[in-house]
Amino acid sequence: MDKVDEQLTFRLKKTFKLYIRGALENALSELPTESNVLQTIINMQAALELIGKFFVLQRKGWKGIIVNKYHDKSEAELLSLIESGEIQTTPYWKNKEFFSNAIHLNVDDKVLLNKFQSHRNQVMHLGMSTSPNEILNESIWFMVRIINQLGWQDTLPTQDQYLANSLKSLLGNSLYQKLLKSSCYVDESIDRAYKMYPDDMKHCIQCSNESWALTHELNRVCFVCGYRGDQDAFGFADCPLCEAKGEVVFDALNIGHNEYIRGKCCSCREFVNVAKCKNCDYVSPHPQVCNLCV
Repeated sequence: MDKVDEQLTFRLKKTFKLYIRGALENALSELPTESNVLQTIINMQAALELIGKFFVLQRKGWKGIIVNKYHDKSEAELLSLIESGEIQTTPYWKNKEFFSNAIHLNVDDKVLLNKFQSHRNQVMHLGMSTSPNEILNESIWFMVRIINQLGWQDTLPTQDQYLANSLKSLLGNSLYQKLLKSSCYVDESIDRAYKMYPDDMKHCIQCSNESWALTHELNRVCFVCGYRGDQDAFGFADCPLCEAKGEVVFDALNIGHNEYIRGKCCSCREFVNVAKCKNCDYVSPHPQVCNLCV
C-alpha cells in the first residue's frame, strides 16, 4: 500500500467509525427527539458513503475514489492536496453503483438504500416539515441489510478484524449491549443470515446467536457480531453433552498434530475434548471410540 492509499484508508476508517456510532447512539435513544431522528439520518448516510468509498478503495486503490484529473499528480502533490482538503473524490452515486453490484441487495434493500439518501438530501438541502420517526427502526435494518455487507470489520485494528467480536470493538461495549438488547438488530440479523445462507448455519462461538454462516466466499461470518474466519480454520463435531449436531467447533488446522484438542460447543457453550481418528480422520469426542469405526 502506497502513502496515498494509507492516508485515505486512515481517514475513511476513522471517520466512518465516528459516524456509525453517532447514528446508532441517536437511533437507540430512550426518548427520541426530532434532533435524534435527524442526526440518525445524517450520520447513517454519512457512514454509508464513507464505508462505500472504503469498499471501493480496497478493491481499486486510490484511483478508484480520486477523480481522473488528479491521476497524473505525484505522490507528494496528492498527499498535499489530501491534507489541505482540496482533493476531489468520486461522487457517492458512482461508489454506490460499484458496491451495489458487488453485494446482495433485494428490492426492499434498494428501497431502503434510496430512502436514506432521499431523507438525507431533504434534511441537508431543504429541511423537513415532519420528522420520520420510523427511520429509527429502519436505521437498524439499514445496518443489517447494507452496512454489514461492506466489510466494516476491515476498519478495525488487525486483532479485532478476525476471530473476535468485531461489532463490540466497533461500537464499544455500552453501545453494543444497547444495540443487542434495545432493538430488533439480533432478530433481523439472524433472519438475514438464513435468507442469504440457509444451508450451513451455526451458533456463533463468540456471541451465541444462530447467525454464523458459511458464505459463498467460503468464510465463516457471524451476521450479528461480525466474528469471521477462513472456513479451513474451523472444524465441527457433534456435542456429547447437549447432543447438538456439528456444534462443537475446534481448531481444524492443529487437531491432526495432537492426541486430542479442546473444542467448544456453540450450542451449550461447554468445552469438549475432541480427537481425530487415525484410521478414517473422523472427529469424535475424546475419550471415545470413533463413531465411524465402531
